[in-house]
Amino acid sequence: MDKRIIVVGASRGLGRGIAVAMAGAGARVLAIGRSEDSLEELQRQTEGRVEFTAGDATNPSFVARVVSAEDPDAAFIVLGATPVMRPIHEYAWESFSDAWNTDVKATLLWLQSLVNKPMRAGGRIVVFSSGAALNGSPLSGGYAPAKQAQRYLCNYMRGELARMKRDIVIQCVMPQLNPNTDLGRVAVAAYAARFGEDPAEYVTKRFGDKPLSSQIAGAEMVRLLDDDGLRAEQEFMLGGAGLRSLEK
Repeated sequence: MDKRIIVVGASRGLGRGIAVAMAGAGARVLAIGRSEDSLEELQRQTEGRVEFTAGDATNPSFVARVVSAEDPDAAFIVLGATPVMRPIHEYAWESFSDAWNTDVKATLLWLQSLVNKPMRAGGRIVVFSSGAALNGSPLSGGYAPAKQAQRYLCNYMRGELARMKRDIVIQCVMPQLNPNTDLGRVAVAAYAARFGEDPAEYVTKRFGDKPLSSQIAGAEMVRLLDDDGLRAEQEFMLGGAGLRSLEK
C-alpha cells in the first residue's frame, strides 16, 4: 500500500490497531496522540514504520499545523473520551459533555482543516463514531448523542464537498461495544453489572465468541482502503465479523 496515512488517536485502542495494520500493509503512517510515551512504543512496535506527532487533537492550532505539513491519501479520526459510566440522573454537565468537547470537536476541526487545505483529489477521511449512535447508551451521558453528531458532521461535509465538486470521500464507521479497549472494558463492566451478568458472559451473549478487537479494526480499515467497491459506501457498522455497510 503506497499511501500516506494520518491516524488521529493512535496511542491506544482501535486507533493504535489501525496504525499498526496500515504500517504492516506498507503505508507511511503519521500517528497522532496525546501520549508521547505510547507513541514511541508504537514506533518501536512497528520497527520505525510509524512516525508520530504528540499533541492535543482538539487544539485548533495543533490540527492546523499538522494538516499544513502533510499531504495524506487518507486520514482516520479515531480518538474519543472515555465516558463516566453512571445513570443519567447522576451526571454533572462537565462529565456529560466530555464526548462533545473531545470526539465532536476533534471531528469538526480535522474535517475542516483537511477539506480547507484542500486534501488531495481522491482523498479519504474516515471518522469513527460508535454503534451507540444507533442503539443509544443510557449509562454514558452525552456519549451517544455526541456520536450521532459525528455522523451529522460527516453528512454535512459530504454535502459541501458535492457543492464544491471536490473528489474527497468521507466515511463514518460505527464500531460495536467491545472489551478490548479502555473505553470498551469500562462500558462492558458497567452494563454487565447493570444486568447482573459476568462481563465475559455479557460480551458472549451480545457479540458472540469473536468480539471486535484492535487487530480486526486495523485489518478492516486496510480492506476499506484497498477495496474500490467500498469507496462509494458512506457508513459502516464494525464488529468481530468485520465491516457491514449500513446502506445494504
